[in-house]
Amino acid sequence: MTKRLLACCSLGAGLIVPTLARAQQADPVAAAALAAAPNQPLFLAEEDAGRKPLMSAIDRTGGGEMMRNIGVDISGHYEGSYTWSFSNPPGDAIAGRAFDVQHDEYLTNQIDLAIQRTIEATNDAKLGYKDKYNVGFKFEALWGYDARFIHANGLFDHYNDDTSRNEEWDIVQAYAQIGMPIGNGLLVTLGKFVTPLGFETINPTTNPLYSHSYLFGFAIPFTHTGVTAKYNFTEALSVTGGVVRGWDQALEDNNDAVSFLFVAGYTVNDKLNLTLSGITGPEQTDNNGRYRTTLDLIAAYAMSDQLTLALNADYGIDASASAGGENGQWYGVAAYAQYKINDQFAVNLRGEWFNDKDGVRGIGTNVYEATLGVAIKPFPTNALGSNLVVRPEIRYDYSENAFFDGGTDNNQLTAGADVIFTF
Repeated sequence: MTKRLLACCSLGAGLIVPTLARAQQADPVAAAALAAAPNQPLFLAEEDAGRKPLMSAIDRTGGGEMMRNIGVDISGHYEGSYTWSFSNPPGDAIAGRAFDVQHDEYLTNQIDLAIQRTIEATNDAKLGYKDKYNVGFKFEALWGYDARFIHANGLFDHYNDDTSRNEEWDIVQAYAQIGMPIGNGLLVTLGKFVTPLGFETINPTTNPLYSHSYLFGFAIPFTHTGVTAKYNFTEALSVTGGVVRGWDQALEDNNDAVSFLFVAGYTVNDKLNLTLSGITGPEQTDNNGRYRTTLDLIAAYAMSDQLTLALNADYGIDASASAGGENGQWYGVAAYAQYKINDQFAVNLRGEWFNDKDGVRGIGTNVYEATLGVAIKPFPTNALGSNLVVRPEIRYDYSENAFFDGGTDNNQLTAGADVIFTF
């Protein structure tokens, strides 16, 4: 058991060659990211504004300049992982996890490729948008083990009939955007996109830790299909509203009703950002009258150049969804801390409580978890090597009623690590 833990934790450390850690310094890119996108985490924010390997390769073919001129970018990432549960769970199934559900197996979690043209919801002459319409888009496809957990209704449904497959395909996002010169700028998005709810994301490069929170896996949806409109009332306040097919619905819908989505982001100052988002609408199959409502709050605070804190809280209620036919509720909170030691190492900590006593989200009890991890950049100064991140972690879970190991244990201890390379 000890050997397994050491092997898991050394998955990242073994890749490190002796390098001199650079002196601690401010991270202006991370600060700018916090101000520009208050509903996105700072963790693993890009420190180098230079071109990624894929676009650098395209530059050498002569096509990069043309793509740069029209604002089109191609990028992607690879994530592979390994997780060890110290209790050897029955069927090698780790309970309560979003993606890292497999014990003692090396996985190709994600090979992701995206082509996009990013635009902003603004009517700013400095950005060249003054009194002009602007068009953007994003198409993102993913292949790997994680795809099986995020399929939206009507996309790749045939995989449900073949449980022997480990790696699958999924179209994570496929949307068009129109920037309209109305007032301060209106941004309309139409298509399939990841949910704005939640601190953590499907994309591992914007998460602080390898494993995901209960809030990510059970409290909120993964994706939506529909139309939204974002308006910047001031430089500090932006509001998004939209109509979508609901939780994880795409080319098909499980009922004939729509759901309503909103996001309000407010920059309090250069250190604190708040985001409140929610979704409401009928989500139960073949039922258009029973509403499910979920609210999500994120607060991100940059205490210093090295220390970043964040809080994510969720509340949900689903009409007549409990086993007794009553309204089912779930709620929880997750707290995050990251301390950036230098450009090579960052320590991440998450503590969480999630209540699903009504059992409508598949857990049926109170669960708690604490996770400690390290984000390691083995080659932070190398143009190619700086895109590599290794994240070993150790995690402890506790349930009020026996939930783990096939419902036989209240405790679960795991160690894991993932390797991410962005390109």
